[in-house]
Amino acid sequence: MFSSEWSLVLFTVLTQAAVGIVVISELTRILVKGSGAHLSWQAPAACVLTALGLILSLTHLGTPMHSVFTILNLGSSWLSREILVTGCFFAVILLLVLQRRKAPESAATPLSLAAIVVGLGAIFVMTRVYLLPTVPVWNSVATSVGFFGTMLLSGAVSCGVLGSMENRFCKDAEGCSSMAGVFCIAALVGLTLKFLGIVLSMNALNNTDNYGMNALHMVADKGIDGLVAWIIMVCAGVGLFSWFAVKAMGAKQIRLIANPALCALVLVLAGEIIGRLMFYGTYMRIGI
Repeated sequence: MFSSEWSLVLFTVLTQAAVGIVVISELTRILVKGSGAHLSWQAPAACVLTALGLILSLTHLGTPMHSVFTILNLGSSWLSREILVTGCFFAVILLLVLQRRKAPESAATPLSLAAIVVGLGAIFVMTRVYLLPTVPVWNSVATSVGFFGTMLLSGAVSCGVLGSMENRFCKDAEGCSSMAGVFCIAALVGLTLKFLGIVLSMNALNNTDNYGMNALHMVADKGIDGLVAWIIMVCAGVGLFSWFAVKAMGAKQIRLIANPALCALVLVLAGEIIGRLMFYGTYMRIGI
């Protein structure tokens, strides 16, 4: 039931977390007035996570030095597009980080919007890689819902960790607590998508009976412990994060979520890795 595709698991989870960090932090800059001064760690962290994800993805190739040739099939391969768009996302956020070091906030707005658009595009392309007619378990809207859920969930909690650490001595309590509210809402939306993804995944697994498979039975026999652990970890992480985010907003002290957010991030990432291992473990191909 569990896959051994660790390089792909880490690549997808880290990249989706990085996109979530960028999308949520950049939208927070727009929604919460004056929050830009308190969100300087997010883009660099996303840059590091994306770079790490790209490096890990190379270990999946038999000959990593030949990775440059994987982008030569852009016209017909979603895998080639995934690598290209993820690389573009890394380049845009790197430029965004450099731009903010030497120019006013307003000058970085075009790059900020570009990072959001390219990041969302990267997640979309990533989902297309797995929507394979020959793999009916993956060829479902559950894949898209799950990937975008991971993006919001892991990105929101990561933003909470970075924001609370960066602003633990911040005097602008009102602005910082408003940021915590945005992160909390994003995490809850992400959790909702994850639960929707689980329901849709179970339906997709059940539909494999039409192809003479028993994928749902495989989960029931070998993967139920992993599924329960995944649900418990993710729910516990979001619950812990949301509880202290609400307390931080009430007390107007974002530093209150620092340690709980770190614990929540560990739980969420552990749960997402288990869930992604199960996702790859459900690979069942039909036809040639």
